[in-house]
Amino acid sequence: MASVSEHRFFMKNFRGGSIASGVFAVAVLCVPFHTSAAPPAAGTIMLASHKALYTVTLTATHPGSDYLDVSGKMILEFTDACDVWNTRQRSLLRTVTGEGTESLSHSDFSARETKDGTDYNFSTKQTQDGDTSEFRGHAARNTQGDGGTADYTKPETTRYKLPPHFLFQTAQQVKLIEYAKKGGHFLSGDMFDGSEGGGAAHFNAVVLKTPAKDPAADLKNPLLDSPLHRVRIAFYPPAGTTDDKSDSKTAGDSNEEPEYEMTMTVHDNGVVSDYDYDYQDFSVHGQLQAIQTLSRPHC
Repeated sequence: MASVSEHRFFMKNFRGGSIASGVFAVAVLCVPFHTSAAPPAAGTIMLASHKALYTVTLTATHPGSDYLDVSGKMILEFTDACDVWNTRQRSLLRTVTGEGTESLSHSDFSARETKDGTDYNFSTKQTQDGDTSEFRGHAARNTQGDGGTADYTKPETTRYKLPPHFLFQTAQQVKLIEYAKKGGHFLSGDMFDGSEGGGAAHFNAVVLKTPAKDPAADLKNPLLDSPLHRVRIAFYPPAGTTDDKSDSKTAGDSNEEPEYEMTMTVHDNGVVSDYDYDYQDFSVHGQLQAIQTLSRPHC
């Protein structure tokens, strides 16, 4: 999918009220809290190669917020390419504050992830009002279930430790879908996608009641015929992105509050029909507007 992490789809974070780069992660659902999620075996879930367009709109502002409007679009491209998953997400977001300040933010995220969970390349470029930030690098481990390392080449050369049983972005989506299909209710784990800098980010997910109707049903596309699930996920700041850059620190070591929470409608094939993000200052809704199948290479 563009991933549970890929489908973290187009926007992932508005840190401190400002738009930060990121992937929209599609995470899905679960096991009991505080259990480690081992990477899934490749091929247990068949993710659909597709290109999707989403619109983003403001749904609420919270006390103290200075935002009047948040809107934009995101394009997701996801391909199942034999032994790897390829993801690219591009978004354009516009914010307007009570002081009349308008800001435009463009982000471009791409990732290549091997299905055996051992190798991951990532690149994120964020431009906001002419200022550009970038994260780029490579993460790896020896075998599934092991810890690993994330090596950044931009914005500077930095290495972070990744905890045992962490998941890369698409593997997280697959794992969550597997649990949803089995009737699971809760999942707790660590995920790495490289979109924010730092190490792995801790997440807690809960499976909600399945919606009576697919919110994108009006598109009448065969990609939406797959069974669907509704899940809410809390994401915590990636290890090493705040004051503590210790290589030994892992996500979830502290009792801090979630950085943001998201709720999404996701299909068994990884397609996300809609999603909601709740930040400190405001909440936004992402709605699938158009989708098409992308061809898969012959393996």
